[in-house]
Amino acid sequence: MVLKNKLIIFLIAFCSIIFPVESIANNFSKEKDKRIISLNSLGSDIVSQLDHDSLVGIPGSNLLKKEDKFAEKVIISEGRMPPSLEKIINLKPTLVIGSAGFHDKILDKLNELNIETFKTNTKSIKQLEILISDLANYLNKDPSKLQGSIKSCYLNTSKSRGTAVILASTKPLLSPNSNSWAGKLLDRFNFDNISKNLESKTEFKGYVNLSPEIILKTKPSKIIVITFPGINQNSLLSDPVLNQVISKYDTELIYFNYYGLINPGSLKTINNACKKLSNI
Repeated sequence: MVLKNKLIIFLIAFCSIIFPVESIANNFSKEKDKRIISLNSLGSDIVSQLDHDSLVGIPGSNLLKKEDKFAEKVIISEGRMPPSLEKIINLKPTLVIGSAGFHDKILDKLNELNIETFKTNTKSIKQLEILISDLANYLNKDPSKLQGSIKSCYLNTSKSRGTAVILASTKPLLSPNSNSWAGKLLDRFNFDNISKNLESKTEFKGYVNLSPEIILKTKPSKIIVITFPGINQNSLLSDPVLNQVISKYDTELIYFNYYGLINPGSLKTINNACKKLSNI
């Protein structure tokens, strides 16, 4: 039960990942001094790399806490707690970046207070490029170096890599279709994702419930198992559902970190995930 709860929490966190809904390059106000708050780690990373001094508020992400450069930034939220409206207002931001569908309530409240916001919801490298470009435009910076920081995402994308399935969770058994970040990465690197065309009927948009029978019937040549921070890999290996689908036939079992493939996390973790996919 503990493992199940932890996996569900991580997938809920996935739903809060920032991605661009639409280009905002022409909508940004042009104040000289920019003060940006990002409610998720990817936005914080992008803004920091473009103009670190303009980033004033960040989420309490473990990815950011590992880096000394974020130590002086004000933490707006922790874990599953909602962002602090009081902290946001006190920082006097010119822009607050948040996730469509996850941060709607607080972003709408900030709009009522005449604080500019940017709702995001991206599911592909192309949309990530747009986000980088938009934020660079807002900060009057050159986006090219950041787009180059995910260079592995452009390598060996035409090579056929056979059938595959990602097990993002084993309790319940969840796999991404093509309407998710993970599913789009599989498509990009030419994997035949067995769940790509299945309709999502779960609370996690872009993810479908699979039965062990579906995996056994389709016999993917590669099963990608997601490992989560703080969860022992041996716990996943001992799961009876996973054992059932990997013991029936010869298949390649591949482990991927949660950050990069499920939750983009940062440009570094995205690049790492792309590099690993390109080498399969």
